[in-house]
Amino acid sequence: MNLKEIAKAAKVSPSTVSLVLNDKGGVSPRTREHVATLLCENGYNINYHKPEVQQKSIRFLKYSRHSHLVNGNAGFVSAIIDAVEKETRLLGYNLVMTVFGENNISEVFDLVRNQPLCGIILLATEMEEADYAYLHDIPVPIVVVDNYMDFHSFNCVDMNNTESTFAAVRHLAGLGHPRIGYLYNKMPSSNCRARRAAYEAALRSLGIPYDPALVYPMHPTLSGSYEDTLNMLRQGVSFPSALVATNDSIAIGAVKAFKESGIRVPGDVSVIGFDDIPFSAIADPPLTTMKVSCKDIGMWAVRLLCDRIDYPDSPVAKIQIGAQLIVRESTGPYRKNTTDE
Repeated sequence: MNLKEIAKAAKVSPSTVSLVLNDKGGVSPRTREHVATLLCENGYNINYHKPEVQQKSIRFLKYSRHSHLVNGNAGFVSAIIDAVEKETRLLGYNLVMTVFGENNISEVFDLVRNQPLCGIILLATEMEEADYAYLHDIPVPIVVVDNYMDFHSFNCVDMNNTESTFAAVRHLAGLGHPRIGYLYNKMPSSNCRARRAAYEAALRSLGIPYDPALVYPMHPTLSGSYEDTLNMLRQGVSFPSALVATNDSIAIGAVKAFKESGIRVPGDVSVIGFDDIPFSAIADPPLTTMKVSCKDIGMWAVRLLCDRIDYPDSPVAKIQIGAQLIVRESTGPYRKNTTDE
């Protein structure tokens, strides 16, 4: 898309697109994030420079490797950004938004090393371990969001993947399902890998045999998981009576494919998601899921960063936010006439 088409897609004026492209002020953080994402996806490099940053400024860095998770899981990341923006404003900080990817990661981290910032919040959902080296030698406090960065000494705020996944598996086991499968993101983030490990551990803890054949690789978007599930069904794959999905988008896409193939949800297959994105409540049927509080993730990221700004010599802290089981209509008791038989 050209700049005019990007403006139309983002529902903003061409001048707003120009402001974002040239890293100028006058654009709200949420609008800037949306427009910057479209620019990056269409091959534009934002002309980041060293603006006159207010004395009390925090820069929010949104990293996108392939965008399927940071943009594809509708509403999740934007809810975190909204919470960060609200909390920074309450605490008297100015929030500066930057969206970047693999093509300009070095440029962006060189930029922030030389800016008069108070601190940085990094959305690292799609970051891999090879990218972590860029975080070293940052002269201001940094808090990583949506990536626990195991075995690395960075302050982090993430969801509690282990306990949340255990709760999802326990819910299905409590409904009597003898075999529980897993819809796994074939482009996994660190959180996805943690959830898969937790799924295996939960099965063993509950005395349910783990069968690697019941782990089904899925594209991490609604349309992608829909197509993957349809292809598996056409190939004769027989799914167990219960499935845990890595995220809601995967779950909703799979449910759509099941329904179109004559498989009842939850009559034949119970499905539980993860995240509780806005679409989950109005899916057909409404999706049972693990609700992650994006508000708390964003709020605690800002509070932890402010603590590190005030007390820079404090030890590294990693905060895990618990999730809440939301039972809707996509899960139900095990029935002997299910596809699991």
